[in-house]
Amino acid sequence: METQPVRDQRRFSRFPTGAFKLVVALVCLGLAATAVHNVVRLDRLRVEYLRNQAMEIAAAMEVQARGPNRANPAFWQNLFTERLADRGSSIAFLALLEESGRAPAVEGQKDRFAAAIDGPSGLIQAQGVSLYIHDTTPPMPGMGGGPGMGGGRGKGPGMGRRMPPFRLRVAIFASEADFIRWEAVVHLTMNGVAIITLLALATYFLRTLNRFLRLKEKEESALHLTALGAMAATLAHEIRNPLGAMKGLTQLAQEDLPGDHKTQALMSTVVREAERLEQLVTDLLTFARPRDPQISRFDFLRLLADLKAALQPRLDAARIRMEIDPGADALVLDSDENGLRQVLLNVLLNAMDATPAEGTITVRASRDPKASLLIVEIDDTGPGLGGRDPEEMFQPFSTTKAKGTGLGLPVSRQIMERLGGSLDLSDRPEGGARCTIRLPLQDRA
Repeated sequence: METQPVRDQRRFSRFPTGAFKLVVALVCLGLAATAVHNVVRLDRLRVEYLRNQAMEIAAAMEVQARGPNRANPAFWQNLFTERLADRGSSIAFLALLEESGRAPAVEGQKDRFAAAIDGPSGLIQAQGVSLYIHDTTPPMPGMGGGPGMGGGRGKGPGMGRRMPPFRLRVAIFASEADFIRWEAVVHLTMNGVAIITLLALATYFLRTLNRFLRLKEKEESALHLTALGAMAATLAHEIRNPLGAMKGLTQLAQEDLPGDHKTQALMSTVVREAERLEQLVTDLLTFARPRDPQISRFDFLRLLADLKAALQPRLDAARIRMEIDPGADALVLDSDENGLRQVLLNVLLNAMDATPAEGTITVRASRDPKASLLIVEIDDTGPGLGGRDPEEMFQPFSTTKAKGTGLGLPVSRQIMERLGGSLDLSDRPEGGARCTIRLPLQDRA
């Protein structure tokens, strides 16, 4: 029957993270597209607003320029002066242009914008200022468009000769429409803030969800360890004492029997299996009730040498070489020597079980001064992890050995975590497996 933490973890682990990220990305793209569309739309609206303003000024002057005087540049000059007096802050210049480009009437900042007087129309840059220039052709004698205006001889004064065509040019400052530009900036800023906020919230949500799942996993592990602790206490009481008695009595019986007795082999098997069960109980107790680290100063390279010497008979029997690359003359640590000895022994025994005859186990130890770490890499030339998830190896009772307890690696990782370090497994690119031990270096006084 599943516990509530397990059901919660499985429910939340099915959260569609990929779909969530896709939805957030699509919403952000939509907001970005909307922002670009608004900027383009408001920019067009700004140009249209400037055009309407210029056309309004031109239309007002055309209404005033009625009668025969509209063909007189001096009349337009006076009209320009009056218009500038009314709206001088928004008008850059007013000009009446002949077809040749000559301006018989100009008013405004004509010296500053001299190049723009007969230049292109529309939204332009002149002397570092944005201008909108609008051209219109006012009806006047000799230009066509009505009686007496078709280019022939008119009847009114001054209309008996053909007048050259004029263009009325109105140039206004584009700053007149800055409020539209600011609106575009506000829209763009708000959409940008919305996108950044959405991404930040999505990232925070996913991190919080992952943290929650890790806490649930730790909670499940704590419940599991509690159950193991209770079971270990029962095993220690119910199994260890009878098992020790069985082992001792069997060994006494072996001593009383001749060495060539036919039951000696059977009794040796009983003793060996009893020792294996004792080791299982010991590992289980160690995993369920870990001891506190005993910190002392020791030479890590000497510890490696002692372990190699202790394992050398088994290495020779299995025809396996063990090479130690110290990377330094000495590695003096302040840590739990017995705990590290147990970790290294478990890892080396696993490497020996995985390495075939004539294979090699390589141990490399080095300091990482930047991260203040001791890094130990133990490589073997075995088959590697075989496509298995390395984290599965650290689950209690997970083992591929026929006589393994499945507690060696979980106990070893637990010891490393209590020392503030880590223990990881991975495949080597050239074949075989690699166990990486990382241990924080303590400052030595």
